[in-house]
Amino acid sequence: MKPATLFAALALAATTHASETRSIPELARDAGVFKTLLTAVDAAGLAEALSGPGPFTVFAPTDDAFAALSEGTVASLLEPENRERLQAILKLHVVPASARAVDALTAGKVRTLAGASLEVRLVDGRLRVGDANVVKTDLAASNGVIHVIDAVLLPEPAPAGKEAALLVQAIDRGVPLFNAGQAEACAAVYEIACRAVIELGALPEPQARLLREALEHGGSASERAWALRRAMDRVLDTPEDTAMADDAFEPRMEAPLPEGFPGPGPVGRVVVKEYPRYRAAQAAGGMGAFWTLFNHIKRNEIAMTAPVEMAVTDMHGQFATTQMAFLYESTAQGETGKQGSVEVADLPPARVVSIGLRGPLGKDKLAAARKAVEERAAREGWVRHGGWRLMGYNIPMVPEADRFYELQLPVREPDQH
Repeated sequence: MKPATLFAALALAATTHASETRSIPELARDAGVFKTLLTAVDAAGLAEALSGPGPFTVFAPTDDAFAALSEGTVASLLEPENRERLQAILKLHVVPASARAVDALTAGKVRTLAGASLEVRLVDGRLRVGDANVVKTDLAASNGVIHVIDAVLLPEPAPAGKEAALLVQAIDRGVPLFNAGQAEACAAVYEIACRAVIELGALPEPQARLLREALEHGGSASERAWALRRAMDRVLDTPEDTAMADDAFEPRMEAPLPEGFPGPGPVGRVVVKEYPRYRAAQAAGGMGAFWTLFNHIKRNEIAMTAPVEMAVTDMHGQFATTQMAFLYESTAQGETGKQGSVEVADLPPARVVSIGLRGPLGKDKLAAARKAVEERAAREGWVRHGGWRLMGYNIPMVPEADRFYELQLPVREPDQH
């Protein structure tokens, strides 16, 4: 089905009822592009469950997505003797809760009925779940929500015991080395383990590919260690160790900085940063503004950058986000002005007092960071020249303990205006 026809069908299915009374299967049936999925749901005996009260979130592959599978795959899965495998595949597409796209992206992962977790992330400005692109979000049903995807999600077998044991042993040896400042030794341990696991030849190809790509990662010893560790964690499907010391911590960058921007960091130290003139797309509100801005840059073909800028205000001792901004890589991109609920503006150069923060942003951490920034500004004799802002560098798929932020206060000399 052509994209224009697909989107027209989905738009019709989503807007036919102002107050949605259709269940997920009924909504999918009315859309007309999920015939294979519905046939599979019936064959797996899951139709009644998905028509129940829920709530559910379904990542729904289109008919074209099923057609892209190897020849004979769908027919084989629909055979009665393969019912359990079909159920396992379909359950990988269902979350036993209602999760809007922005909520799933914020969480970074969703846990499915199959028991496995799916990563939800942005890749080149597109929303992805697992290895599939999300082509339409938030089709509301009476018992949950549908997100349309362009590929069928298939379970990945867990690594065999020997492979898993090698990786776990490498992590156990590597983490103390990294924390002791021996990043090169840590990277070497991880590299030996990854090569050994690949050479055993029993690892499924998607997981072997993760390790091979990590082995090709360049950069410093610390960057190579992190790349290998992330790949091993994804293969093992275990959370990353959060014990790496802050003095060895290097913020991860999933997108480029705007032109002329200073790099992120350091953690826990108050520094002064100078920012050039830059272009920003701004929207009022907290995390709800994220999706507004994401749709804006997607519609205008503007690449994602890091950081995301959040204007924050102190409310009863706790910072609250009042505005969010996506920053353009260059002031030559796009046009300034009002575009719906988004305002694109060129912001003037700024000097800020900044402190890097790693991990969850609790009330006490933010209070201590604010005090440190204010004390530095006072020592320099500077006065406040704008509101507090929080710069967020990571997408939600990054483990919370390794997310990096900067709390910043714009300042100026007393005699400047």
